[in-house]
Amino acid sequence: MKAKRLWRRVPTPLALLVGLFLGLFIGRILPPSLFGLSWARPNTPVFVSSLSARKHFTLPNVDQRKRVLELLSTLSPYHTAECTRNSQPLYIQQVRDRYKPLVASRSPSSPSSWMPSLGLGLSDPDGVYVSPVREHKYYFAINLYNSFDIIPDLFATLFRVSAILGYHNVFVSIYENGSNDQTKALLRIFDSITKSVGLRVTIRTSTRTRGAFNHRIEYLAEVRNQAFDPLHELRDANNEFFDTIIFMNDILPCVDDVLELIWQSRRNNAGITCAADYVYHNDLNTPVFYDNWVSRDINGTALENAPFENIFHDPDSSERFQRHLPIQVQSCWNGVAILDPAPFYSPPYVRFRMAEIVEGECSASECSLICNDYWKAGYGRIVMVPRVKLAYDRKVFDLIHPPRKNLTAIRGYVRIGGLPDDPRYDPQDRSWFGPHDRVFDAQENDEIEFQPGPSHVWCWGWDGAGDIDGPDVDPIWEAMPKRSQTTEAVTVKHDRSLDL
Repeated sequence: MKAKRLWRRVPTPLALLVGLFLGLFIGRILPPSLFGLSWARPNTPVFVSSLSARKHFTLPNVDQRKRVLELLSTLSPYHTAECTRNSQPLYIQQVRDRYKPLVASRSPSSPSSWMPSLGLGLSDPDGVYVSPVREHKYYFAINLYNSFDIIPDLFATLFRVSAILGYHNVFVSIYENGSNDQTKALLRIFDSITKSVGLRVTIRTSTRTRGAFNHRIEYLAEVRNQAFDPLHELRDANNEFFDTIIFMNDILPCVDDVLELIWQSRRNNAGITCAADYVYHNDLNTPVFYDNWVSRDINGTALENAPFENIFHDPDSSERFQRHLPIQVQSCWNGVAILDPAPFYSPPYVRFRMAEIVEGECSASECSLICNDYWKAGYGRIVMVPRVKLAYDRKVFDLIHPPRKNLTAIRGYVRIGGLPDDPRYDPQDRSWFGPHDRVFDAQENDEIEFQPGPSHVWCWGWDGAGDIDGPDVDPIWEAMPKRSQTTEAVTVKHDRSLDL
């Protein structure tokens, strides 16, 4: 009774102070897990992840749950699992030598155990990385929409490519919007997985869709720019700059596809470097080149949705394309584009945009327009790499990457001699769609001799006043700025050379 009266005499502020100290003391001595909390370790990197509220998700049905289980039972890719698993020895040796300058030095966030599993042998027997002269930082920008089927392959490739480039050198920005499948749910799972390997990833999702009356190019430009927001945020907040940008669509890439595009981009100090993408043509019963709305040869002529021998009108470009040699073009995108980031960081501060229609500019694709802007900024060294063939689905992927062991049986070829591991002496590799591990030709190592851009470029515009889903104005030959027609437009301004 006496103790009770003494407690009542304690001033209220003092009682609150005593309670505060007791709470802090208990919080320090008891483990956080006791309260269902999990605190990050002091040295754990902080990762940004912005995901939409759960209320936007719909629960998967039984079949979808089964697919998730099958796809995520391991970290291995689903469609692209055989890309480099059984590559021929000569190709593996070439890859080891070719991509050695891209391999990062060891860091705490990039464990060597990833390297042997890539199938390309990009580490020494002791698992020690080869240190380049200086570190090169890479920014991956990815747009996704209803991409459930390709996400496991995409992330598997990201994991492996980042292990080679160095997790500490890589930042991945993903912007997804408007999906009505389980893309958002799958991204949430992979967002957690990336943290376990120390890969920095920002995943931002939205329920926004284009709508029935939105201008297609304006909408697509805004969506693509969303994937670039962290690029500028990291510059402003942390003074962090990147040396190379890799912009990926919802494609099925192999590890060495991405490495080859990066290698060619840096080898040629290119402003933009792209692959070649394919879709299936039902009337021709064969894959054909896809992105001809954007791609233009160095004369400004549009490429064709056609089999490989009919894609380019320019004879020299067509010959190089059929020989898998890199080609200078006026513009391209084709599923993956490697960008020199300098025009994003300095004037004219390029961004994806729609055409200035009121100023008389042809209403081309946002990807065509950014190529034109690179020319005007003096970064007109644009390259297409035919060796890298990309698909958007499993059917086309299997057709353009047939297994080596099946080619003879399918096409009826008979070996006529030569070296078993050298495709130059192997008749079954003389077809265009040969095995993925086609041996490199010496000419694929040569730097391109760039020439100024064309005076006019073929443009089939989309004003949005007519057809809502595609080009709706008559095609024209659009005049290009004078600056893009001078040698200054193809002079190296930002040296990203490889140390070969």
